[in-house]
This record gives sequence, C-alpha cells and structure tokens, in this order.
Amino acid sequence: MDLRALESRFQTLETPFYYYDLDVLHETLAAVKGAIADAPYMHVHYAIKANSNPKLLEIIANNGLGADCVSGGEISAALSAGFPASKVVFAGVGKNDKEILNGLTSEIACFNVESLPELMRINELAATIGKTARVAFRINPNVDAGTHAKITTGLNENKFGISLDDTIDAVKHARQLPNIELCGLHFHIGSQILNFVVFENLCKRVNDLQDTLEKAGVFVKSINMGGGLGIDYQNPKDHPIPPFTEYFGIFKKHLCLRPEQELHFELGRSVVGQWKFDCSYFVCKTGENEKIRDSGCWVYRPYSSCNVWCPSLYRKLNSFIG
Repeated sequence: MDLRALESRFQTLETPFYYYDLDVLHETLAAVKGAIADAPYMHVHYAIKANSNPKLLEIIANNGLGADCVSGGEISAALSAGFPASKVVFAGVGKNDKEILNGLTSEIACFNVESLPELMRINELAATIGKTARVAFRINPNVDAGTHAKITTGLNENKFGISLDDTIDAVKHARQLPNIELCGLHFHIGSQILNFVVFENLCKRVNDLQDTLEKAGVFVKSINMGGGLGIDYQNPKDHPIPPFTEYFGIFKKHLCLRPEQELHFELGRSVVGQWKFDCSYFVCKTGENEKIRDSGCWVYRPYSSCNVWCPSLYRKLNSFIG
C-alpha cells in the first residue's frame, strides 16, 4: 500500500490516528485459510492481544478463525465480535477468579493452564457452579526461539508453563480432579520468530514428549503449538503477507500427531501486523544542521510512550514515511 497516495485524504484528519488497510487484512486471512485448507485437523486462533479493535475482530471472526485470549476482557470482546465460545481459548499466567468464572460460564473451548495451583483453582471454581473445565497444560519445552530476550517464553529460565520433567505428574494430578477435563498440551516459545528451524526444533521436542506420554498411557486430544510467526518490519511493502504456507508446512512435515489429534495455532502479529499504520504529523525536527549529543537528528511526534512502546522495549524497528 502506498501511503503517499492517501496523503490528500489524510490532510483533513486530526492526528494521531491509526489507518487500517482492510484489503491486506482480507488477503492475509485468505492466505491463512488457504495454507491449511488441505489439513482439516489444523485450527487457527487469532491472538487478540495483537489488536483488539472491535471492527477488526468481527472481520476475523467472520473468516472462521478462533480467538486466543489472555484476559476476561478479551474473552468478552471475542464473544461480542462473534467468535463462538467453542473456538475461544484462554491463556495467561495471572487469571483471576472473575476471569476464570467468565470463561466457565461462557463455556469456552479450553483454558491453557500454566501451573498446578492454577489448575486446582479452576477445579474449585468449576465445582461451585457445577461445570467441568476443559484444560490444556502449557508445557515449557526449553526451546530457544532465537528472538528478543523479552519475548522469548520457551526456555527453562522463563516464567511460563510446566517443565517437561513434570508433565506426567501434572497429567496424573489433573485426572484426579472431578471438575477438570484434560484435553491437550499447549506450547508457545516466543514471538517474532523468523528462523523456521526453531519451529522444527519445537516439533522434535513435542514428538519426544508425546512418545514419553504414550509409554505412560497418556493420550490428549489436541496439541496447541502457540504462535510466534514473525513479519517483515524492514520491507513490509515487499512482503505484505507472511509465509503461511511454509510456516504450516513445517508442522505438517515434522510434527508426529497421533490418530484423531487436532492441531491448534495462536497467531497474532502475523495476521494483523502488516496492514496497520499509525499516522501523525511531525511537530518539530532538530539536528539537521547541528549535532545533538553526537546523536544526529531528532524527530518529535505528538505521541505518548504507550502508543509506541515496542521500539523502546523490544528494539522493534519503527519506520517513518516523511
């Protein structure tokens, strides 16, 4: 998309604002669905934390994707936008009682459980309202995502998930709880992953774990591989659609599913990151003809840090079109 061609339309709008190219969104969603059309056992959930604009959620829901939520508010937003509860999964390390009850009463598809204390609390709350909670254990596979340290989530040193060594004990514990139905295993090792060897390594680790569980007589209905597929920040116009066919192809080739197992994914930025632009006018520019602390040129925009926090926290590239 050529933003310069839209400049005349933007002249009358108060800045800052977000501009969404819905044509690219529809092309992206078509690419996602096309890449898994030959694999009916594959299911994609959109990670709402990537962008929770209600109109965009409606479009994504209408295209048949599920929703990956990390708060009670996101569950409500997903249901309001038209995502069926049967396609909503609830992740996150800090689920509170109200959020858990929201998920239970809404009869969402699955809770991605991070720890045994969380599992026990879900069981207790489910018992109070006569519900059975469907859960998947989030397992920390100790796979290096090779991405920024602040968005790496699949190593032993990270706070997320149950360790591989504790998986069988966790499964045995879940089977003893009357209001818990263990339906799957969940993995998510990080974000903005561009090296597909990382996903191959994750597949190998999941295969090894499934072999171990099978020897212990454990079978789960679903495997959730999380998300993490990155996008091209350097040349977004050249690559507006992420390589979904290659991405899903990694799992088709390297992941050894058991008969009748379902495979789930939770994609966020790869669905929405390529077609949203934040637009504003520069309010001043300094340093063109002078040195400022040997740093070169400074450009100022009327934004607060909460609007553009990714560059400062994650060293994300933030391109400007002047």
